[in-house]
Amino acid sequence: MSMSPKQSGSNAIQTAISIDVQGDGAWLYTLAAAVPRWADFLSHYRYVRVLQTNGPQRTVVMSAWRGWFPIRWTSILELVPEEGRIIFQHVGGMARGMYVEWRIEPCAGGGVRATITHDLSRLTNPIVAWPLGRYILTRQFIDPVASRTLACMKNLVESGNDRAQRAALSAVAADSSR
Repeated sequence: MSMSPKQSGSNAIQTAISIDVQGDGAWLYTLAAAVPRWADFLSHYRYVRVLQTNGPQRTVVMSAWRGWFPIRWTSILELVPEEGRIIFQHVGGMARGMYVEWRIEPCAGGGVRATITHDLSRLTNPIVAWPLGRYILTRQFIDPVASRTLACMKNLVESGNDRAQRAALSAVAADSSR
């Protein structure tokens, strides 16, 4: 797993975290795109609730554990499967204004690379919009949750664990039937 800030230090405006996955990119995208079901197969997610659907966009309330600390935010979610992208625009919570993009792309030599980019340049909460606030938000909340999410997705795709994959597939199927 690699983290590569586009701008280094506490003034980072954009960060990216990536993981290489030896497995089917379509399956990884299917899991990643099943955002409303993440809590069913990602143990650090408490819940994801769909508030509204408007064409290709969904407004979702998401909550995850950061260690023992629960965090919560509201995002507008848009899936762009033809480009292997998932887009989140945070519209509620401490990171309001943040733009998040997942990209799943083929790797040279096989497998795929999943990258999550967080753009903090449009944060509207003054507490986290200044450099120290961005640093704390990134290092204490964004990076730990994003890296755990990617690691869990990688494990589901690569493990060959039929039970875990069936549970994830069941969650995905339940979401797509709604």
